[in-house]
Amino acid sequence: MSLAEDTNGSPGRPPAEPASRVSVPPASPGDTPPAAPPPVASAAGAGSSEAGSSDARPSDAGSSQVRSTMRAEWAEAGIWLVLVAFGLVGTAVLARSHVALGLREPPWQDGWQARFDALIVVPVTVAAIILAVVGRWASASSGTVAVFRLPWPLVLVMGYAGSLLWTLALALITPGGVRAGLRAPTDLVTAAAAIGSNPLDMVAAYTDRVPPATAGSVDVLPAHPPGPLLAAWALARLGLSGAVPLGIAFTLVGALTVPVVCVAVRSLCHETAARRLVPILVLAPWSGWMTASPDAVTALLAALAVAVGVVGCEPGRRDRTWWALASGVLLGLAALFGYAPVWLGVAVAAAYFVRRRPLLNVVTGLGALLPLFLFAAWGFSWPDGLALARVPHRPLTATLAWVFLDLTVALLGAGPVAVRAARRLRHTPGWPFLVGAAATALFAALARLAEGGTQRTWLPLFPWLLVAAVAPHPRPAAPGDRVRAGTLPVILISLGAAGAITLRLFMAGPS
Repeated sequence: MSLAEDTNGSPGRPPAEPASRVSVPPASPGDTPPAAPPPVASAAGAGSSEAGSSDARPSDAGSSQVRSTMRAEWAEAGIWLVLVAFGLVGTAVLARSHVALGLREPPWQDGWQARFDALIVVPVTVAAIILAVVGRWASASSGTVAVFRLPWPLVLVMGYAGSLLWTLALALITPGGVRAGLRAPTDLVTAAAAIGSNPLDMVAAYTDRVPPATAGSVDVLPAHPPGPLLAAWALARLGLSGAVPLGIAFTLVGALTVPVVCVAVRSLCHETAARRLVPILVLAPWSGWMTASPDAVTALLAALAVAVGVVGCEPGRRDRTWWALASGVLLGLAALFGYAPVWLGVAVAAAYFVRRRPLLNVVTGLGALLPLFLFAAWGFSWPDGLALARVPHRPLTATLAWVFLDLTVALLGAGPVAVRAARRLRHTPGWPFLVGAAATALFAALARLAEGGTQRTWLPLFPWLLVAAVAPHPRPAAPGDRVRAGTLPVILISLGAAGAITLRLFMAGPS
């Protein structure tokens, strides 16, 4: 669907008011100004000098707007660089302190090691191509209503393809060689091969056989319910046995997270914001952690649950109950792949209240319990599994140190666009997504799930944390305004891509 069609009404939003009744707020730094009307000559006839002066004013205003936007982006980039430098310096200090963190070189299990990889040309080329498209995308959206003329389904396909290419490109420079970045976790592959022909026996004995989690461990089983193990077993039965085929399958599935998140944003916010969010998510630094990771499947299931719930409660739908039930079932499946992402259901609940459908929470809640009850009947206790995934209690100094380290990793994964998102929290209509992400992060922290595993625990949260980056500033005063949205932060996207490549080159082992 083109944007011209979206301006007449998009799912979940009231129809736009006529142009004569819509008041457009003044432009501010970082926003796309409304197109200025062309100068009209007076009846008496204007002199050429007056006409030239009138024609120059829109150009001067546009140049001033561009300079203001660039200054805002450079300031946000500077804030992110300062925070990253502070986090890395603090990490180095903690690594040399006497605090018992459980790792030799936190926050990674394998520590840090600077190196050069000749294959760096691949992610650099992929990033350059995507940024060239983004740059033209940004310039084409300046001051016009008909921005991003590509059909909406094609934009989603491009988002999936770009995300997959970027993820695979980062995998090529993973320490250990080309195949190392595409290998699924060793303990998951080994355990899947040992299941045999009866996976229900494994489900019943899961909490008895899996060892407790430890801080910074890269093992999958202690930190996850049996969902990833069952998925690996099922894929092996389909012929995708082995670490590399399984890792590629996880990567292909995880890249779908980007278009699914954008579908949810289009429903709750508007299509302009959703289209501009696509390149932000495509080149996000956390994409490097999606490679060959079962948490990529968790991220997709959680995103599907949120998207189905938000789209299903749009005004005018008659089958909202079935959509709410499907959202709940997806949340339950996500809870069988990870212990924290189930709290993204708070975003669905908030969307129901925004659209005055609070009773749908009951349907979604019942749907979420169905997979859990089914696995309980097979012998798996979700609370017992959560107890195994919790890192043992540590002294207060170690706990506070891990909070600092995990926030540093989250800052690296979210990238500099997170600074803009934080500055525009008050202006986004997508605040339910942020509430759900905050609830999930809080649960992970209180349950001690993120100590040394932020890149894994927060992976389903990263896309939602960046939604506010495309919010207009200030928020449009006119109801039904679906044109204004924050401009594409090309500088911040470029810096985030460079940071993702640099991070991979300084990690001593796969995370």
